[in-house]
Amino acid sequence: MNGRVELVTQAEYARRRGVAKSAVAKAVKEQRITLIDGKIDPAVADIQWQQNTRARADSGRAAASLPIEQGGGQSTAENASQGQDAPAAAPGDDYQSLRVRRERASVEREERENAREAKLLVAREAAWRGVFDAFRALRDEAMGVSQRAAPQLVGLADSREIERIIHDELRKAFGAAERRLQGVLPGEADQ
Repeated sequence: MNGRVELVTQAEYARRRGVAKSAVAKAVKEQRITLIDGKIDPAVADIQWQQNTRARADSGRAAASLPIEQGGGQSTAENASQGQDAPAAAPGDDYQSLRVRRERASVEREERENAREAKLLVAREAAWRGVFDAFRALRDEAMGVSQRAAPQLVGLADSREIERIIHDELRKAFGAAERRLQGVLPGEADQ
């Protein structure tokens, strides 16, 4: 090379970086990027941009897909500036990814709270207790079928009549258990 620094306009730098021209103009106005004779040295501006500009949560997608010459990834100057002085950031620990994770967690928390208020969620302990009680009641009802059916079966010889009586008693037992379960589960009684 001939040692000359390539200077570009603010619009060209914005295009290379993959940002709006107004973002570059704002950075210049706030002195986060310095000008040389009214133009920008891209290598120096990349370093200044990295050090002086806070990333937005959605800005990484556009910049990451661009080649380095157009603002995606790190430039050679950025790599050189990070040499031994700056510790290597663990993958996913940069400001942008942490902010995205925080926003997702916040949205998930709000969705859970909304579902809880709409009675679409129940506490695990309460659900377990309700199911346990419902099955215990079903067991008790089913175990009582023989006691309730026995007096009706005395002296019967017709197998179809015996089967009908047992079937009716089982239906009563399961019906009672179903009614108890409807009282436990939210929204089931409405259907």
